[in-house]
Amino acid sequence: MGHLTEKFKDLFTAERVAIFFGLLSTCLIVALVVVIVHRDNLWIELDEAKRMLDVLEDYIQSHLRTVTSDIRGSTT
Repeated sequence: MGHLTEKFKDLFTAERVAIFFGLLSTCLIVALVVVIVHRDNLWIELDEAKRMLDVLEDYIQSHLRTVTSDIRGSTT
């Protein structure tokens, strides 16, 4: 049992643990930045899609008004 404890102490030094946590925190920060940038891009795409839908809705409404007025004009 003493041999296992010595091997554990040799393997997990304070320096190695500090390096591990440093690398882990760096990876987590990079992942967080990637998620935030991706989310921001999705919001930009959503705003652009909403704008395009508004333009399409305006086009359809104006087209319907034109067709409706043409139908009313031809029946009178």
